[in-house]
Amino acid sequence: MGATKYEFYSDELINTADLLKAIAHPARLKALLIIANETDKDITIKDIAKEIKLSQSTLSVHLKQLHNSGLVKTAVINNESKCCKVFRVNKIAFTHLMNMLEHLLKKIELKNDDRYESFYHFYSKLKSVHNWNQCFES
Repeated sequence: MGATKYEFYSDELINTADLLKAIAHPARLKALLIIANETDKDITIKDIAKEIKLSQSTLSVHLKQLHNSGLVKTAVINNESKCCKVFRVNKIAFTHLMNMLEHLLKKIELKNDDRYESFYHFYSKLKSVHNWNQCFES
């Protein structure tokens, strides 16, 4: 049997990779945007399902992955005499990701070289995006 990732990498690196994997799906990324955009009320799975056209079971799996990675926090509240789970973005997880990205940005120094042209093409598509919510609208 081969070695596991836990034998080679630090816990911090594994946790960061888990955060990035959780974000790396369009449905989960859109759910994060929906949760983060609403600051005045608690977001339920029904609120998210209105904008993401997936079955409730599929959406629950995505939200569970966001919760397990630490990107969202959940609470159970009593709403109109029935309990429901609500979601909030976990600011600590995003602060961790921002710190890692800022560290990488400080270290990166790109050269003007023809070998990087394909990456420039990819970057130029991202550069034109100013409103991230617009990217995920159906």
